[in-house]
Amino acid sequence: MKYRLIVDSSCDLPKEIIGDYEFTTAPLIVQIGEKTFKDRIEINSSDILAEYDKTGILPKTSALNVGDLISFFTLEINRYDHIFFMPISSKISSVYNNALLAVKEMNAEDKITVLDSKSLSSGSGLLALGILEDMKAELSVDDIIKNHNARAEVVKISFVIDTMTFLYKGGRCSGMSYFIGNKFHIHPIIQLDDGKMSVHKLTRGKDVTKGLSVIVDEFKKDLQNDNVDLSFPILFPNVESESGTKFLKHELSKIVGEKIIFVTNASGIICCHCGRNTCGLAYMRKTNSASK
Repeated sequence: MKYRLIVDSSCDLPKEIIGDYEFTTAPLIVQIGEKTFKDRIEINSSDILAEYDKTGILPKTSALNVGDLISFFTLEINRYDHIFFMPISSKISSVYNNALLAVKEMNAEDKITVLDSKSLSSGSGLLALGILEDMKAELSVDDIIKNHNARAEVVKISFVIDTMTFLYKGGRCSGMSYFIGNKFHIHPIIQLDDGKMSVHKLTRGKDVTKGLSVIVDEFKKDLQNDNVDLSFPILFPNVESESGTKFLKHELSKIVGEKIIFVTNASGIICCHCGRNTCGLAYMRKTNSASK
């Protein structure tokens, strides 16, 4: 069968890996003031931060609606035997549910499968790689779905936020949390658990290094417990965090080498909610057991 994978623009993969695969990206929408932009096509994280520094206007995001998705699917449906659409986690955005409605309205349930990533950013990127490899192996639709659902339970992504400004102005943390966070240099570690973003731990320091050290220690525990699938790359999603990715590369290259380590530039969607110097770690585990 001739398959096609579609992801949304929140999915991050490094250029070094993208070159080996073919898939389609549906751009999510970034709004700055009265202007709207297609993520990764008309705007990126650097553009968003430059505009924010210049104007102080907080960027906003919007999901693809049912009509957008019908138009997008219509462009692809006659070219392939089956389409897999994997958007950002259903517990973070409405894109997943809108896609289900779009497929139903098109009467295309036998041609389009909507997969819940339960993830975002480079977590979604790793899941996309799994799907693309299954397509390459010419697995059946049912087996591709089964394998994806299993991987969605074990992919791990955590990231450290340097400034709480975007979280606060976007209504995702209280004024008191914002005040305390800035005053005491608190950096939250955000983790995806069953598709939901939650504060995993709070760290304190002048930059994100201490938080990244916690993430690295948890990775090392997974590695010691033989719970890291090294057939997948290890990704460092970030928003203009050169120091953070440099720290992660230094720490992890010593234990896994450099060949499977890649830095990924997070999408404008991630930037809008997390801000500058956000940095994280994404990898595929073998089980979803917590590190001990």
